[in-house]
Amino acid sequence: MNNSKIKFITRTAMLLALTIVFQALGRTIPAGLNSNFIVGPLVNACLVVSATLVGIYGGAVISVLAPFGAILTGAKLPLPLAPFIALGNFVLVLAFYIFRKKKIVAIAVGSVAKFVVIYGSLLYIIPFFNLLPKNQALNLAGAAFGWPQLVTALIGGVIALPIIMKLEKHV
Repeated sequence: MNNSKIKFITRTAMLLALTIVFQALGRTIPAGLNSNFIVGPLVNACLVVSATLVGIYGGAVISVLAPFGAILTGAKLPLPLAPFIALGNFVLVLAFYIFRKKKIVAIAVGSVAKFVVIYGSLLYIIPFFNLLPKNQALNLAGAAFGWPQLVTALIGGVIALPIIMKLEKHV
């Protein structure tokens, strides 16, 4: 195995571990649903940094595994929603990767795209396939998985910016 593969695997594993640590720490914050506004930006920052540090493939791994890490750390996340959150995470990573030369645009496009995927799946896809009771899907859309997804993705992008700027100088 060459050095570039080892770096890729190590960096991806470290970012995934950091993401899961943030999720686990979020369960210890006595802020109730508001802990989402602490954990969400930190997780989204990890996703955005992953697009820069390990690219699309490493970002995809973290995007897909993060919702399941949240469930394993005690998040009140219905399992049928996890694949849609994974897709929303990946859309954030993909948009940031595509628009990485224009970082503000990348954060804005990625955040809106993530919100649209998660919110849209709660309003249309999950009820269509009856994956959750309709009232539960609508409650989730109005709570943590509605507009807070947009806000936490934007804040996460802002948190990630100085980290990315530093990484681009040294990596």
